[in-house]
Formats: sequence, C-alpha cells, structure tokens
Amino acid sequence: MKTNPNQPERATTIHVGEDHDVTIEKIVYGGDGLARLGPFTLFVPFTAPGDVVRVRITSVDRSIARGVIEQMISPAPTRQQPPCRHFGVCGGCQLQHLAYPIQLEVKSAFVRESLRRLGGIDWPGEIPILSGPDTGYRTRAELKIGRTADLRPRFGYFEAGTHRLHEIDRCPILHPAAEEELQRIRANPARIPPTATRLFLTVGDGGAVATPATGENDRIASIDAMGTVHQHILGIDYQFGVRSFFQGNRPLVEALVKAAIGDHSGNSAVDLYAGVGLFSLQLAKRFTQVCAVEGNGLAATHGATNARRNRLPNVEYHSLSVEAWLKHHTRAWQRPDLLLLDPPRAGAGPQVCARIAALAPRQITYVSCDPATLARDLKSLGAAGYHPTSITAVDMFPQTFHVETVVHLTCQN
Repeated sequence: MKTNPNQPERATTIHVGEDHDVTIEKIVYGGDGLARLGPFTLFVPFTAPGDVVRVRITSVDRSIARGVIEQMISPAPTRQQPPCRHFGVCGGCQLQHLAYPIQLEVKSAFVRESLRRLGGIDWPGEIPILSGPDTGYRTRAELKIGRTADLRPRFGYFEAGTHRLHEIDRCPILHPAAEEELQRIRANPARIPPTATRLFLTVGDGGAVATPATGENDRIASIDAMGTVHQHILGIDYQFGVRSFFQGNRPLVEALVKAAIGDHSGNSAVDLYAGVGLFSLQLAKRFTQVCAVEGNGLAATHGATNARRNRLPNVEYHSLSVEAWLKHHTRAWQRPDLLLLDPPRAGAGPQVCARIAALAPRQITYVSCDPATLARDLKSLGAAGYHPTSITAVDMFPQTFHVETVVHLTCQN
C-alpha cells in the first residue's frame, strides 16, 4: 500500500510491512525525522526536513509508528554526503547526512521544543548555539573490541540499538591525536591484551592515552589509575583519569566554560556535580569561596588535586552525593551568590531542585546535556520562583543528536 504525501489523511490505519510516501517535517530529539500519516506520527531515521521518502513501516504502537527509508523520492536540499563511510550502520552518529548549519538549527529547536512541551516554558528570545569544528573534535571515546577467528582484535562501535560490533577503520569525529593512536594500535595489535573488551582513548594537551580494559563499572577505579592526561583551559591546568568524566570536545570546552561562568562574581559559589573541577576552579578566580560537590570519589580526588596544583585554596571539595550534601551540609553555604549545577543525563530531579531552592541562591546556572530533563528541572525551579534570563545551546557533539545547554536563572519572587 502506498499513500500520497500530499494526502496523508487517507491513511486511517497502517500496518507493519506497508510502504507509505511521506514528507519529513522536522528532526526530533534523538535524530529521527518526523512525518504525519493521517492520525499517526511517523518517525524515520536518517531523513532530513523536506525529504519526500517512501517508508516501510517497521512498528506501530497506537498513534506512533516507526519506519525505514525504502526509496528517496525527492531529497531535501539540506542533505549532505556523510563524512564517514560507516554512517548509518555504526551507532555513534545520527546526523551526518545533514549539512552542519542545519544540524545547528535543529539542535536549537530541540531545546526550544523541549522547554515548551515538557517544561511549560515558551521562551520568547533567541536560543543561540555555539559551535566549533564539526569533525576531529572528540577527545574521549570508548571503542568496543571484538575478535577475528585468529584472535586479531577488531575495533568499533555497537550498531544502533544492538550489541553487534561494527568494525571501523577510521572515525572522522575523533580528535586527530586519538585517531593517530588508534591507527598505531591497529598496526601493532599485540598492545591489546587477549582479555580486553574495550579500548578507552583519552586526549590531553600532550597527546593521546590508549587504555585497554575488561569489565564495566566495577573496574572504573583500576582503569582510571592506568593513566591521567592534562588539559590547560583558560589559565587552569586540569588533570583527570581515563575514566573520570571530562567534556569531550576540546575545541569548544573553553566556550562552554565562558558561557556557564558569564560575568558572575561575588563572595560564595556552589558547584554541584563538580567532577574534576572544570567549573569550580574557574569560579575560584571570581568568587571568594567555592564549594564543589561531587559524588564520584575518583573525580572528587582529581578535583581536589587540581585545586591544590593550581594554588586555589578557596575551593572546598565535598566527596559525597549532591543529595546528601544538600540534605546535611548546607549550613555554611546558605544563600550563595551563585549555584551552578551540571548534572548527568538523568538531570537533577524534583527533590534536588527543591533543596536547591531552599538554599536560596541569588542566581543559578544550569548546564545540561539533555533538553528533556533540563525542561523538567526548570519547571521545578520555576515553581520555586527561578526563571531563565538567558538560554544558550552549545554543540559539544557535532554529527550526533546530543546538545549541551546553558541556562542562567534568577529568582523573580
């Protein structure tokens, strides 16, 4: 069965296996194209706004359907030739088929739409997006390791939605130092122990460190101890381990820090989910006292060491969860001039947001890597009187659907 994209109302029911002709309206968070098919919302990966495509339906759930491209009837002018020959099979990237200026437009739209739909925030202003190189930027990568019949290691990423290894020869988004290290390992596979199941590539200003490893989170400490790297950012020298979180876009990390810190200054600042001190140490140059809270002991140790190495005695590190710190250790930090939080993808959550509001910071900066959880948390903070004064997107992850967002809030109660 085929339907005309100009007459989607004819498709009152659809079934798995059918073909339908549709026009892609927009790209949604996650990277899929969205089309309308009568009462159904249809999601199709690797499409571009304006594409007219013949789609084979792969799943239907109530009013939501998914499909794959069967035929490109009329490609949109927003398309480009993907820079990687593995694109579409390797699960690492979702947007290489879109011209980079279009990627930036859709990511800014991701943020605006999430805030409106999930946070009830109809932001009237611009959402500018900061960007840098769209390839050669990634300084941290975890490659999976498989084996050939003769036990030669194979390096790659899982195919999208599977645990099938897709071997890659090159990865265009890797920082050149990481790419060079990967090629050296491919030329000398004896460097990889026979038990290794993954390879961590970490780039510092002095070059790349390659760390083969086996296992998952229970071995983070031992893997982290295998090597450290340094990056010098805005006058601060940061040291971190191969498994400690650090922003992975070296060309753009300084722009992210500047966007987050802005022109804030004062007596006291609190940095929640502080990691190894990316923001805490920069805040220490502008605030008399800085409290850094980090639940990961390895990252907190690196952060405290970084503060000492950079001669910043006004940074006080707390190695415990944000939840525990907010519940039991805020007496000395009531009403800080600034509270900055950079939570993981799951966001802060309503309880943390409520305790932040009870701390009564004069201003809040929220750094987010997920527009949906950002919108949810801003809704909670908004209920306590904190509302955005500026919103900036930062494209820390070109060629993927991910986007970083920096939101500055003030209390308007």
